[in-house]
Amino acid sequence: MNRPSTTSTLTRRTNVVLIGLFLTLLWLPVLDTFFRIDWTSPQSENRTLAAGPKLQPGWHGLQPYVVGLEAYFNDHFGFRKCLVLWHNKIRWSLFKVQNIRTVLVGKDGWLFYTHSEMIDHYSGLLQFTPEQLHDWQVLLEKRRDWLAGRGIAYLFVVTPDKHTIYPEALPAWVTKVRPQTKLDQFVAYMHAHSTVPILDQREVVRDAKQICPTYFKTDTHWNSFGGFVAYQELMRTLAKQRPGLEPLSLASFTLTNRFEPGMDLARILGLSLPESNAYSLVPKPGLPQFTTKLPPPEHVHEPRYTYNPQAQGRVIIFQDSFAMNWLQFLGYHFNQVTYLWQYALDPAWIEREKPDIVVSEMNERLFNTERPEKLMAKEALH
Repeated sequence: MNRPSTTSTLTRRTNVVLIGLFLTLLWLPVLDTFFRIDWTSPQSENRTLAAGPKLQPGWHGLQPYVVGLEAYFNDHFGFRKCLVLWHNKIRWSLFKVQNIRTVLVGKDGWLFYTHSEMIDHYSGLLQFTPEQLHDWQVLLEKRRDWLAGRGIAYLFVVTPDKHTIYPEALPAWVTKVRPQTKLDQFVAYMHAHSTVPILDQREVVRDAKQICPTYFKTDTHWNSFGGFVAYQELMRTLAKQRPGLEPLSLASFTLTNRFEPGMDLARILGLSLPESNAYSLVPKPGLPQFTTKLPPPEHVHEPRYTYNPQAQGRVIIFQDSFAMNWLQFLGYHFNQVTYLWQYALDPAWIEREKPDIVVSEMNERLFNTERPEKLMAKEALH
């Protein structure tokens, strides 16, 4: 009786192991779908993944259900989060790709968000037409006049993009085609054709970086210090319509900094980049007390409030994420501040709350792509 050789036995065992490994890899996505064994953070993509569709009764509901089911599967198949993360890591580590899924890698660890055609807007390649500038004028004047008829002051604020404040940190190949951006066009046009109060915060935030960094390196947003100097300029501008308002000084706070893990843009890249610009302001004793009401984390876009019984006046801020930094400052000055995460004014909310001041805050990159005629149609101010 012939015994199998050691070599052939080893070969068979190797084949069995390889087959087992292959079958395991095939079944891993299915196993993850049911048992959620992929622990990779979903924040590595920095966006909301598609939700599971609901089947509506009748044949007309079948097509959108199938489309929604495909979108849901594409965003949730097994081990997708891990695959996306390692895809980005490999592209960066092996090929030094600088523009990965809307993130541009700049100098000295600076990261920039390139969504909404950021590079073309920064370079000046994209410009407003005269008609678009006129549409902005009509929208803002309609808002101002409608609010003025109710005794409410109005201010339109554009908060600056990070690359606008830190162009020196962009890669050398990102250059200007025209010196004038859409925001430059808008500010010049409004000063020449309208009296609506406009607050362009670029200069004050750019000047402040000589004192302390104003933006995170690994996040799209300004840090607490950047938000603070913007709040100071906001208060000074509001005082032109409501005399007596005065911002707190930097001396009222203790400025601190600490290293933190990389933030939203670093997570998109899947890179372990430390955040060195995590500056925060700690209030010193003696400042007025106010309370903050926040929505639950799963409802991030629901209203936020601050209440200060020692202060007077109500403010409503229609805003995006950049105004979130003002929560820690504006509450010192007003009895109630309401933050609504939307760009269109809500007439019913304003009529009910009866604020003294309405502020529209819009980040520069979103201002570049927003259509004022759409906002006007939503607001329907009469």
